[in-house]
Amino acid sequence: MRLPRPPRQPWFECEERLLFPAPKYLNSARPARVVITGAGIVTALGAGWKVNAEGFRSGRSAIRPVTLFDASRQRSKLAAEIDLTQELPPTRLTRGESRRVSRASRLLLLAAHEAWVQSGWSANDSLPVVLGTTSGEMCLGQDYLRQALDTPRRHKGQAARVAYYLVQQQGVTLCNALGIAGNVTTISNACASGANAIGLAWETVRGGRAESVLTGGYDALCHLTFAGFDSLQVLSPSPCRPFDAGRNGLSLGEGAAVFALESLDR
Repeated sequence: MRLPRPPRQPWFECEERLLFPAPKYLNSARPARVVITGAGIVTALGAGWKVNAEGFRSGRSAIRPVTLFDASRQRSKLAAEIDLTQELPPTRLTRGESRRVSRASRLLLLAAHEAWVQSGWSANDSLPVVLGTTSGEMCLGQDYLRQALDTPRRHKGQAARVAYYLVQQQGVTLCNALGIAGNVTTISNACASGANAIGLAWETVRGGRAESVLTGGYDALCHLTFAGFDSLQVLSPSPCRPFDAGRNGLSLGEGAAVFALESLDR
């Protein structure tokens, strides 16, 4: 006997369930409301929310000639480069660990410290950290390669470059600096990395898997990535103007932004 076939669902309903599955909340019947209790930012406009908000509102451009490396052979010679003269904030890092903090980690620590102070949090063993980055400490990988090619028999500093180049190390450095011992997740998904990290952190709090999460994104300029974008001919020789009919490319930049997310009940 042949059983009747179940009615077929419309294709668009099947596709919607596949692409946007219903969230499964683990510890609560109702999703938690998520709020931001701390925020820190460092861009080429400056360090801190106040100076950046003023720059955004006034339309001030921070794109200028690159000074971090020699861009004379590149089509574009401009970027939103940060004048990184600010000292590291007070942290739990040792003197040796502080010396080994490179550019991307420094940006991350500056932004995270501002968010940390605003939130009023204290060191604990169960605070998750979710970060997003495109290239992490790519400058260390670049320096390693340059020294290996120029002076292959010289190994001074190479081991430290390998250790601190690894993308998870920046999250570990942040945890050590703030006294955090929770899970660290790092997302590297091109230009969407920071947004993906914040989305995952939001879902973590909303789903009841954590009451609070420290999250954000960071990236630093380096010659290797700059030359890569320039070789694709996507960089504009002049400051980018995305809403202009005569636009001719993008401008690279660097920076970090970190948020302290908590459930409203907390």
